[in-house]
Amino acid sequence: MYKTRKEMLAHPKSIKIMIEEFINSLDCSDATRISYGGMLNRYSDYLKKKNIVKPIEADLVQYKKYLANNGCHGATVQKYTVILRQFYKWTEQCDYYPNIGSGLKGGKVEPTFKREPLSIEEVRKLLKFAKERKDKNIQCLRDYVIVSLIVKTGLRTIEVSRANVDDLVTLNGINYLCITGKGHDDPDEKVKLPDSVYALIQEYLSKRNSKCRSLFVNAGPRCNDGTMKPYSVSIAVKHLLRCIGIDDKRYTAHSLRHTCATIALLNGAKFEEVQMVLRHKSIETTTIYAHAIKRETNNVEFIVDDAIEKDDTK
Repeated sequence: MYKTRKEMLAHPKSIKIMIEEFINSLDCSDATRISYGGMLNRYSDYLKKKNIVKPIEADLVQYKKYLANNGCHGATVQKYTVILRQFYKWTEQCDYYPNIGSGLKGGKVEPTFKREPLSIEEVRKLLKFAKERKDKNIQCLRDYVIVSLIVKTGLRTIEVSRANVDDLVTLNGINYLCITGKGHDDPDEKVKLPDSVYALIQEYLSKRNSKCRSLFVNAGPRCNDGTMKPYSVSIAVKHLLRCIGIDDKRYTAHSLRHTCATIALLNGAKFEEVQMVLRHKSIETTTIYAHAIKRETNNVEFIVDDAIEKDDTK
């Protein structure tokens, strides 16, 4: 092994080999391992494209700028920064390569609430539109089930994607969907399914003509009956939103999860209850939704309007 920085730089180990060894050394879920591997391999491809054999601290800074200039949001850049720091800390511990990421600063993450919830009127419009087209083909029925499921249970797109048919269970007369959350490999939590959602799922399963174990599958002649990926779920929801006139980057599939939380809180649910349903580790994450509640019930504009328009002479 080469102990000094000069020796490590003089005899660098292949970046691909180091990434492979690093990923295999991680004590985490398969999903996390795949995610980290994808990010590091993208970094490796960048180095190859730039003909960088022995990267230094400045190269990492330039890579961060490259990510930002190619559509990555601050939160995404932050994820890359964290994994690169972890990777180079490991390479130095193994005497493979100097820790060039120790001084790398994270990406700027905006503290604002980026995904807006839908109003109850918009939710009803969305569900009505999806319902009216559900008999058009199996894909339309599937998408109606998906939007109903997310907005009424608060599931994440990745949880929708990972759901399997045999994850549907009935206990003491209540229907549940066992879900595999972020960072997990197997179903370890349950969400209650309202009767309306459960009936839609059963209708979809009876009509989809597929033996795939995944609950939601791709439709169409070129899709090979494969499992829907989170991205495909997002695209399906975004399409429906655009169809009802909501074409704004603030409104996505994840907005339906926010909508579930906001409607629950506006109708009397406690933050602790919503935290449990959304499976937030911290109650602080759940209280982010308080801004929507406060704005919904804040009628200052109307108070001002009434004061101005009030005719005291009558």
